[in-house]
Amino acid sequence: MSSSSGSLLQDHGLSTQSKYAEFCAIGSAQGLARWLRTRMISAHLDMWGVEPGTKNVINLWVELAEGEITLEDSCPPKRTVNVASVNIRNKSGQVLLESHQEMGDGSIRFRNRPLSEKMKAGETVEEGCKRGICEELGLVLGSPDKIELLMDSYEKKVEERDSLSYPGLLTCYVVHSVDAVVADLPETDFFTEEDEDGRINGNHGFSFSSSGTREKAIGVKKHFWKWVPNNAPEQET
Repeated sequence: MSSSSGSLLQDHGLSTQSKYAEFCAIGSAQGLARWLRTRMISAHLDMWGVEPGTKNVINLWVELAEGEITLEDSCPPKRTVNVASVNIRNKSGQVLLESHQEMGDGSIRFRNRPLSEKMKAGETVEEGCKRGICEELGLVLGSPDKIELLMDSYEKKVEERDSLSYPGLLTCYVVHSVDAVVADLPETDFFTEEDEDGRINGNHGFSFSSSGTREKAIGVKKHFWKWVPNNAPEQET
């Protein structure tokens, strides 16, 4: 726990920039695809955006372009992402979990974890948590004034594992967890809609695969939420 958790910044370790993929040198999603081809097993890359629940190279490019990740220049590369994880509790002490997501391509990604949001470079934990709540709960939330973050509950956990979104890409997850109370949420299971597909493709446009087919990033269309007992085990995703 940290007494200064509210001012914690997203830290990508850019003081050692030479270790990381150079954003300007890569230049585009196509450039990133070429960069990855020289550092990863092709069979892994060919699964991206094809296997249900996975994302594609354009998604990874958006993450890099928006400062949400770093990619270590190694073989294979290592992706590092700081995650703001919010344990939203109700009056009964239950915790809100995202059970699954419906993606823009119709596939389902199973989650079974608290509301989580990738933090951007320079963003505080408090800012990342509030932005994540607003983006993922949307109209169900109504007003940001309903959010109360309990910053004294702050905890940090670091783990490395293969990414389910990008098979074969080792990822270091730096998880910043905070408890929260959000007023007037539904008392039963519910879902929210997010135009992530339109937002990320509207900002970054289209790219083309090596086969010449038109592709775009795969965004989240719906989030499905459920209340569970506080001691329910969190599943890996």
